[in-house]
Amino acid sequence: MKEKTKDLIENFILFVILLVLIQTFLEDMAVILSWSWGIRKILVFTGFGFDLFFTVEFLTRYFSAIKRGEGIKYVLKERGWIDLIASMPLLLLSSGPAVVSILEGSAFIGAAGMLNILKVVKTVRIARILRLLRLLKIFKKIKFVHSAMAQRHLTRIITTVISSLVLSLTVVSFLLTLFHSSDADLDFVKKHESLISTAVDLQDKDLLTFYGDSLFESQDSVLIVRTGEGTVYSRYNNRHYSQWYGPSDYGYVRQGNMELFYNLKPIYVGEAIHNLLIFLSILLMLGVLMLFYSPHFAMTVTDPVNIMIKGFSDSSYNLEVLIPKDLSEDDIFQLARLYNEEYLPLKARNSTSENASNLSLKLEDFDDLLKG
Repeated sequence: MKEKTKDLIENFILFVILLVLIQTFLEDMAVILSWSWGIRKILVFTGFGFDLFFTVEFLTRYFSAIKRGEGIKYVLKERGWIDLIASMPLLLLSSGPAVVSILEGSAFIGAAGMLNILKVVKTVRIARILRLLRLLKIFKKIKFVHSAMAQRHLTRIITTVISSLVLSLTVVSFLLTLFHSSDADLDFVKKHESLISTAVDLQDKDLLTFYGDSLFESQDSVLIVRTGEGTVYSRYNNRHYSQWYGPSDYGYVRQGNMELFYNLKPIYVGEAIHNLLIFLSILLMLGVLMLFYSPHFAMTVTDPVNIMIKGFSDSSYNLEVLIPKDLSEDDIFQLARLYNEEYLPLKARNSTSENASNLSLKLEDFDDLLKG
């Protein structure tokens, strides 16, 4: 009963991981395709829910392992470090702050520092892809990886390749954010800082009423301009803003008594495309390793070994190992050649000798016949 409950829980977690991958894909697609804020807000909250779920799951597994005295084994040998990286940092640095931003309704202050914060948040989200590695448990259900050796080696290879790629991308991207933002993004912010300076000059010269609308209208990213006396320019009406823009979609600069809100979506689109390319690349890599390398490993390593094991253990089993010409110099096939050319003929001779000895008639047998 306990095993059935454990399998049920594991299958449920695998199902949740599949949902997470779909949610991650949709969250980036929602940004690229400019879906409504209502849909994007739901995706943000579901991402927070998934990150919270996996954080609780990691802590439960970790403290359960500590109680058994296997904390280090879980973290290192059972890939608990992947569970950690793909849960808690995402909750604390990505989905958690996003939810807080929604609940507080706060906009980002336009500055290079703000861009770096955004990039850190987007970079951390890449780690969510590591949850793909949890799906390696389905190897047990694939017919050509029944071998424990194949499962272990393939899991190690896939884990090493994908985790190295994701972690290197995450670390490099994070380090880059500590030094500078990209020139394009920094120019995007400075453009609006320069724009509000121009608007303040016009206001000081009492020319804002005449030139303000044309100045702001020419910049597609400008959304709202306000002074102490109220709104002097708005690209859309309030209904449009509530439907298509969330708190984190606005950049904000202020100078004197003038405030300017601008659209951050162009920056988000670039980041979303970047994350989506990484996500799809890793999915493709995982698919190639599972669908092409896995059967190759089975045919060139585990199948020859299994044939030889059965030949050693079963006296009636005489199947030779098929040796591909292009792989004949591999160690496993050199061993297979000795098995085919030395062991199987010896086994056949011994079997023939045993049969002959069993069929041979002795003198005593004739005496018994005569007596009969």
